[in-house]
Amino acid sequence: METTTKRRLGAVAAGIALACVAGVALAAWLSSGAGTAEGSSTTAVNSTITPQNGASGLYPGATTTATVTVNNPNSYPVVVASISPGSSTATSGNCPAGTVTTGGLTNPAGTIAPGASGTYTLTAKMIANPDNSCQGQSFVLPLTASLASAAS
Repeated sequence: METTTKRRLGAVAAGIALACVAGVALAAWLSSGAGTAEGSSTTAVNSTITPQNGASGLYPGATTTATVTVNNPNSYPVVVASISPGSSTATSGNCPAGTVTTGGLTNPAGTIAPGASGTYTLTAKMIANPDNSCQGQSFVLPLTASLASAAS
């Protein structure tokens, strides 16, 4: 009988020791902490549009193409959402504004990588009855491109 009592006392002591160890371990697992993280965003940089291949050979009523390049100075990829239609400004030779126009583009295909450029083709047209002062002139057609982030 003495052995059975020793075993019981040993089992009880082991149980108490195990409960103490489990209580300490449980307390270690229940710790918590608090804090914050920080981040900052970049600022979008406006692109520029430059003529690549001008609409040459225009004459009254003629339609041709003009190619422009849109650059992406941002650190993220972009898509061109639109390029506005353009209308010529008055020339130094007294050719009136609006003599040459271009159509716009909406959602043209392609993505422009960071620091890269994309090329787009617009349709240019000279009005049917331009003033004689429009002969031999170069036309400037202001355009605006709207870009959107293409980051995934």
